[in-house]
Amino acid sequence: MSDKKEAFIRWQGRSLDYLSYAINLILTFSVAGIGFEAKLLSEDTFSPIGFAKPVFMSSIAFFILAGAVGFACIINRIKDFKDTAAIARKKTKDEYDAELLELRELVGILGKNTRRYFNWQSSLFCTAVILLIISFSLMYQHKLF
Repeated sequence: MSDKKEAFIRWQGRSLDYLSYAINLILTFSVAGIGFEAKLLSEDTFSPIGFAKPVFMSSIAFFILAGAVGFACIINRIKDFKDTAAIARKKTKDEYDAELLELRELVGILGKNTRRYFNWQSSLFCTAVILLIISFSLMYQHKLF
């Protein structure tokens, strides 16, 4: 195998690892955001009022959505890994049949779905954080400004 091909395979593997880390990190932060906001709501001293209340509640909803999409992304990745392993197993047996072609097509779709899920997860998480910051700014504007 050429050095260029080995380098490509190594960096492709590293890229996939970092994608998995990012998905897991955002999922962890989403769950932490849900917990943080739930804890705030359980305190008697915390009471968002006015426009801050729907913004705060929207933030919770976006954290929940980001967590759900992150979970779906992980399930998708597991299916992708399983089918990729099946392709590798079939390649070692020199079985180039219709099932192998179907698996390759499915893995391609799963890979694209992973990227879509990750983009949605990231966007939903960022939106949740921005909404949380806005709600805090609205609630504590008298102390901030």
